[in-house]
Amino acid sequence: MSIPNYLADDSEIAGAITRVDESLQRLLKEKQLEPKPLLVCSGGTSTRCAADGHWTLDLRKCCKEIIFQPNENVVELGAGLTMKVLLGELLKYKRSFPTGLSGETGMGYILSGGISPLSRCQGLAIDQTLEINGIWGTGESFTFSKPNQSADLFEKKHWKALCGAAPFLAIITSLKLKTLPLQPIYFWKSKVTQKELSKLISDSEKWPSSASLQWSWGSEITAYAVMVNSNNSSKDSLSRLIKSVRAIDDEEIIPINGLHMLPNLISEVSNKSKISIRIHSEVLGILGPEWGDYCEDIIKSLSSLIKNRPHPNCTISSQQLGGFNEQNSLESFSFIDKNAMWKPWITASWEKNDVKGRVESIKWLKDVWETLEANCPGVHLAQMHQHLDWHQKEIKSAFGEWLPELQDLKSIYDPNGLLPAL
Repeated sequence: MSIPNYLADDSEIAGAITRVDESLQRLLKEKQLEPKPLLVCSGGTSTRCAADGHWTLDLRKCCKEIIFQPNENVVELGAGLTMKVLLGELLKYKRSFPTGLSGETGMGYILSGGISPLSRCQGLAIDQTLEINGIWGTGESFTFSKPNQSADLFEKKHWKALCGAAPFLAIITSLKLKTLPLQPIYFWKSKVTQKELSKLISDSEKWPSSASLQWSWGSEITAYAVMVNSNNSSKDSLSRLIKSVRAIDDEEIIPINGLHMLPNLISEVSNKSKISIRIHSEVLGILGPEWGDYCEDIIKSLSSLIKNRPHPNCTISSQQLGGFNEQNSLESFSFIDKNAMWKPWITASWEKNDVKGRVESIKWLKDVWETLEANCPGVHLAQMHQHLDWHQKEIKSAFGEWLPELQDLKSIYDPNGLLPAL
């Protein structure tokens, strides 16, 4: 299928559906899709946008419309477009959107919540959603607008379900999104020591919401700080935050015009891996509050796990939340972890066809998860793992007490299980 994720791209799929039309709706209504579930590809970074023997709905082939409405500063985005395309279009109008660390993600990035380096001051990507269009698992089409205070319970409940749990209930074809003014940014990126990382994490929990910390730990530790350039002192402010941990030159604080210019946090292929080898992976994102006094012990535990990782592309990374999200209620979304400060994500990697390596790497991922679970009890479903034995655990951790209501909606809108299992 030629998609960014090698694990999905190397799957021997049953075939690809490339149109969202009456014929697809008829297949859903008449329960003719076998085997279940139908998998969906938008950007293509998810490991479950394709799988052996399954049909994939490739939205990149059909849902490619993007329309900016300058009078309202909103954009209509087809589900087959990536965040890189979205930022490129908005740049023409000096507008932006809180995208994540990769421009290759698609609609799944927004629908799963959408954590950005600017989420602490701009909110999650899902916060900017004004309208959702799609097809239920029953084949019926729908349009929902963001409910206001006077909306009835039916509207509020369905909106909440679609904002965070849509892939289990429906095929989303397009969104209408609020855009934000293009804001210049300062960023700092550097290799750091284990001790420096611990201090950065601890300090960053007290940073202003205009700043955030990201980091990734593999063969080395890369730290990555971002601050919105809101006034003439922003560069000095970010410099002071970093200098509280280590000595730097002011030239290391780099100005850029917006998120579209942020460099990658993580190299796609480890320097120790041969570029010609296809690397498969699974990724789990988890959520938790401030690490506070536990920070040093957590970093020590992670250090031991990093030393014993089974493949050089196995990594532990994290993004910072808080700020805007702590101050605003998320009750209207299925992203339920309102108090999250950190979103670590764990990447298990192995070489294609290495069965033993796959087993060892996924076990390593689970070991890291168990180590972090006391401090990061939530799950961010940016990726789904119905094919793995811990799927039910991640579903319960992602949706908590809201899960039974979601399952009730699932029984109404996808009673035949044509979409991923909840």
